[in-house]
Amino acid sequence: MRKGGIISKFGIIFLSLVIVIFVILPLIAVSLWAFSERWPGAALFPEKFGIKWFELLISSGALQQPLTYSITIGIIVVLGSAAISIPAAYVVGVKKFRGREIVESLVLMPLIVPPIATGVGILGYYTQMGFRSNMWAVVTVHMIGATPFMFRSVEAAFESIDPALEDAARVLGASRLRTLIHIYLPLITPGLLAGSVFAFAWSLNEFILTLLVGLPDIITLPVQIFRYVGGYYIQVGPVSALSIVLLIPSIIFLVLSEKYIRAEFVPGAGVKG
Repeated sequence: MRKGGIISKFGIIFLSLVIVIFVILPLIAVSLWAFSERWPGAALFPEKFGIKWFELLISSGALQQPLTYSITIGIIVVLGSAAISIPAAYVVGVKKFRGREIVESLVLMPLIVPPIATGVGILGYYTQMGFRSNMWAVVTVHMIGATPFMFRSVEAAFESIDPALEDAARVLGASRLRTLIHIYLPLITPGLLAGSVFAFAWSLNEFILTLLVGLPDIITLPVQIFRYVGGYYIQVGPVSALSIVLLIPSIIFLVLSEKYIRAEFVPGAGVKG
């Protein structure tokens, strides 16, 4: 066997082990705790399974409002970041101009800036403006981190499209806006959906910025999980149940988007290749 084949095989095995150890095993542990009703300390698995922790969260009102806030904010963040990213990605991805790389770097900069630094800076402004502790304040700070994911996915989709399509549409009398809507938008849909998955997942899991500008009135699922984790204790059952609930919207969103992309938009014409 060639050296390159051995290295490739070793890399696949190593990556698989990393995924199993750091992703699959923790998910199994969380799932066992979430659906366990009796689990003695010495036992390897729970003695009794059930939905006790979910019932506790619902009966105490600890689930409904955080779940509603998380999904609502996530959807608004996806729509807002798409509204910003589509025209910006069109300009950066299609047009050639001086300073294009600088603009792209500025848009992607929130990905390398720690959220705590961004949050502390914004907290001062929002406090002075009286804009704290409301849903729209959380939406705006979530968009800071979600928009780069949306922008990069949509920009890549724009870059893959043959510019001759726009030239042909303009020759036939289509305006720039009509060309964007009727020519580009259907072709960038895979990138738009991919960006939506990333943006929604980022918003759904964001904790630090929500904690800084949302408390005490806006409690999302990550913040609610934190409330069950004290300085020296952790309520494993409720935390695990909330973690399972936190996973479900992202999984549904991802599965639907993947099905939608594969069914209609991948085998399209007019794309470079």
